[in-house]
Amino acid sequence: MDSGAPHSIPAMSLEARFESEAMPHLNDLFRTATRVTGERGQAEDVVQEVFLQAWRSFDKFEPGTNCRAWLYKILFHCVSHHRRKWFRMPTLKENEEHLEANLVQPESVPQHLTDQEILAALDGIPADFRNVVLLVDVDEFAYKEVAEILGIPIGTVMSRLSRGRGLLRKRLADVAHSYGIGKTGQVD
Repeated sequence: MDSGAPHSIPAMSLEARFESEAMPHLNDLFRTATRVTGERGQAEDVVQEVFLQAWRSFDKFEPGTNCRAWLYKILFHCVSHHRRKWFRMPTLKENEEHLEANLVQPESVPQHLTDQEILAALDGIPADFRNVVLLVDVDEFAYKEVAEILGIPIGTVMSRLSRGRGLLRKRLADVAHSYGIGKTGQVD
């Protein structure tokens, strides 16, 4: 009598596990994909691909391991794959929009930096450094997890993090100084 029940339970169980372990990370993955790709549409494509690949191989995912880190590893693999395709097809419209967005001057002098300015500074540092800064400082992964996600040695993670933070600090200091924020004769 019970011979049919065990066959339907694993499929439902796998679906329920995927729902409870993978899906809660959707917003974080999308946020990171948007920062890494710089374009919402590309981020949507990449995140969709991440969850498709994750679902297809979820039966091989080991319960009790770090699902979030596993998903981020898939994310950076997908971004690398998609980048090769995107760099072969740059469009003039995207370049014009990027220039227009970055050439607009603020109407007034703010007393502090906005989220948009911080994100623009983050977008202005090279991708290798930005990816590490995002994973460590924003997504709060440990260095070892970042090394596994990006497939690089832990020493490279630490080096890129230090260099990325330094570049980000400089870009933010330059933005602040352009608004008259901070001390102007200060030597770094």
